[in-house]
Amino acid sequence: MIFSKKQLLIFTLIMSLLIVLSYFTLDRAVSLYFIENADTYKVFGKTVSTLGESHWYIGSAILGALYFGYVKKNSLYTQRFLFLLYANIFSGLVSLVSKMFFGRLRPWKLENGGDGFGFLISQNPDYTLMQNIKYQIDMLIENSTHYSSFPSGHTTTSITVFTVLMLLFPRYVYIWLPITLLGIVSRLLANDHFVSDLLAGTIVGLLSTLYIYSKMKSKVEK
Repeated sequence: MIFSKKQLLIFTLIMSLLIVLSYFTLDRAVSLYFIENADTYKVFGKTVSTLGESHWYIGSAILGALYFGYVKKNSLYTQRFLFLLYANIFSGLVSLVSKMFFGRLRPWKLENGGDGFGFLISQNPDYTLMQNIKYQIDMLIENSTHYSSFPSGHTTTSITVFTVLMLLFPRYVYIWLPITLLGIVSRLLANDHFVSDLLAGTIVGLLSTLYIYSKMKSKVEK
């Protein structure tokens, strides 16, 4: 493992604290700013957001693994493409399950003077716990996209790919880092996520990828 368990625990705790602080201080204000200035940022944000779509990397990983596994016959690069594939699938599944568990409203609910903010389970304070759980399930079934803001899936993918590239080709950090940051910030510009969603996606992407790396380290290193 490239980081010790203690270091990862400290990282997770710090990021979790930042998530809580962002939820109560930054999230609403930042999203309202980008809503009010949508004409300036939204199209650009939506366009750049494609950098964080996992199908590009999953598709490339499958093609790469097949090419180096059966055509070019290079076991190292076969395993590296499989690493990219497994990391994206695993982090994507963790992100998806987390989205359904937390059921957070998208920033879209603040558009047009709306006041939708927070998590589904907290939208009806008069409900019992079981009623809130049923409400969350019903709303997710009705339209899961509107209630799957936390964590950011695009950020999860961006950090997953960034971590894979940094582990395999660290000397090109000056290329990987700005592209990754651009992809992450674009989710704010597009008004698809809150700041805390991006922080949570960073945790999921990093920890998921490092877990897969710990299982494949001997196969992907020269």
